[in-house]
Amino acid sequence: MLLAGLAATGGIFWGLGLDRTPRAQHPVSLELKPAARYVVDASPYGMDGVLYRSEPAVKRTVVGFYPGNGTVLAAMEAVQYPNWIMADNGYWLPLEIDGKVCIRRMQADDKR
Repeated sequence: MLLAGLAATGGIFWGLGLDRTPRAQHPVSLELKPAARYVVDASPYGMDGVLYRSEPAVKRTVVGFYPGNGTVLAAMEAVQYPNWIMADNGYWLPLEIDGKVCIRRMQADDKR
């Protein structure tokens, strides 16, 4: 699992390209918080889910590849990128879009 690999390497993340292959020539050092579970719910805003991003930037979408509403994700927050999480597949997701919460951190007692 990528999250375990990140913890073992001291929080070094090797970016993923749109072709889903590592871009080892462009390492980015991140300070990562411990992994947590998040749930996608963009339905109040008329969205079916949230597109993955190849980096923590709104316009860097990975077309046709997204977690739908109700999906539970394992992800980590990077201190350098507030309101973004990095999923266990190495792609990024915004916690908010246009100020609207579309992914929330699950509570420990949430049994989903």
